[in-house]
Amino acid sequence: MTSGWLSCVALVGAVSVAAGCDGSGGGGDGGAGGAGGSESTSSGSGTPVTGSGSATSGSATSASASASSGSGSAANTSSTGSGTPTGACPPSATFCSGFEGAGLPEGATYRPSYQADQAANNMVIDTAIFHAGASSLHVKPGDPGYDWRMLSVEAPGPTFWVRLYVRSSVDIGQTDHNAFFQAMTGNGDPNAGDNVEVAEQFCQILLNLHDALVLQEGATATCGSGTKLPKDTWHCMEAYFDGTKGDVQVYANGDKIIDKTNWEKLDFKTFSFGYLGFHGPARSMWYDDVAVAPERIGCAP
Repeated sequence: MTSGWLSCVALVGAVSVAAGCDGSGGGGDGGAGGAGGSESTSSGSGTPVTGSGSATSGSATSASASASSGSGSAANTSSTGSGTPTGACPPSATFCSGFEGAGLPEGATYRPSYQADQAANNMVIDTAIFHAGASSLHVKPGDPGYDWRMLSVEAPGPTFWVRLYVRSSVDIGQTDHNAFFQAMTGNGDPNAGDNVEVAEQFCQILLNLHDALVLQEGATATCGSGTKLPKDTWHCMEAYFDGTKGDVQVYANGDKIIDKTNWEKLDFKTFSFGYLGFHGPARSMWYDDVAVAPERIGCAP
């Protein structure tokens, strides 16, 4: 694949409308990262606890996970950013792609870097399945266990919004820990800094930072208590990361499902999306109309 690609997050429900993008251009055991690579550091299964918790900044090799439910309500939460979301990519977007080109979009780097020579085998432009336009990014299935296949792009600063249309060949919301996109303090490679993952575990979408977990609002660490996304369907997801305050919000098709305030304060440098598997199952993931910007982008009307 070439290194030149470019494209334009809320959960639940099918999305069939066209995107407003220009189309240019948990805890699971981590296994070895492959020959010449680094080792996954997110580890353990543990007993989640309820209440408002805070992320720990210790080693990611810790064997236990703690969980807290997302705090706050729409009327009393972290900042929701500026501007009125329209679904279109704003001029301030630092990355916006509909994956309409022949290769990876401009500004996106395949990670992990030690497997860059496998990028063309692990990710392809798919002209058979897409949300809008004529193609999407297909992250092909790999091993059922540890599997890091992501694109990393520069974040506009420590505070930013993302919007992605996401589709999976299995339900998003499995029992064990896997992740789909993340705000990162490093360059996008495994172990290069701190990563706030939008992940799955306990049959729901949740946040994972070094195995400190934030569950959906009102959910518990049991299947059936939180939102999962049905397979073979496009879902619009949005997320707001404010590293200066430690605030994170996740939306599912316009509905806020996670609102964590005053978590760990981090200087985000990179946003990555694709698939980060710890337990599997192996799956195909598709992304379309991905955008990163200082303000909220929103889902297409």
